Amino acid sequence: MASKSKLDRAGRYLSDSSKDYDEEMLELEMLFDEYRKEHLEPLTRLTLELQQWLHSHSTEYYIAQRLKRKPQILRKLKIFSVRLTQLQDIGGCRIIVSNNNDVNELFRYISEKLNESTFVKILRVTDYREKGRDDTGYRALHIILEVSGRMLELQLRSRIQHYWSESIERTSVIYGHRLKEKEGDPLIIEYLFDPG
Repeated sequence: MASKSKLDRAGRYLSDSSKDYDEEMLELEMLFDEYRKEHLEPLTRLTLELQQWLHSHSTEYYIAQRLKRKPQILRKLKIFSVRLTQLQDIGGCRIIVSNNNDVNELFRYISEKLNESTFVKILRVTDYREKGRDDTGYRALHIILEVSGRMLELQLRSRIQHYWSESIERTSVIYGHRLKEKEGDPLIIEYLFDPG
């Protein structure tokens, strides 16, 4: 396994579009790709464990997992000037339930299970549902976890929070602008993000 400093160097180097593709870039890209893949096994283990817990819970839910795509990771490194090893959402799992009350109930239930678990550690909980994460209107409950030495993000959302997020993603594809980053026509951005 590569050192943190080497992984962070790979992230910096690959997110800098002015760099020429050379032998060093190839080596760093291989490190980057391997680091990204190292999140898959802990993420799958977490998802399977969550599914087992949810099977005995009465709430209707939808669960999905994903590894963040390489271009998204590089863009995030560039925009936010963070180190690769600081990213907490390379591996992510999402649980969608009917409404906010179900999110609250599910959070209580899952928190108990996570605290009893021997393979996962809760690092931080951030609730973006009331005020939103920022002025984009994004809402969800985020739990940052550590599994097998890798940080993973668990999102709990209501259906309407999920539909809003999905509509932003789809509209961004149609318009060719990153609306979540407030790129594009100000009227469209205001319409999508203004909670009033």
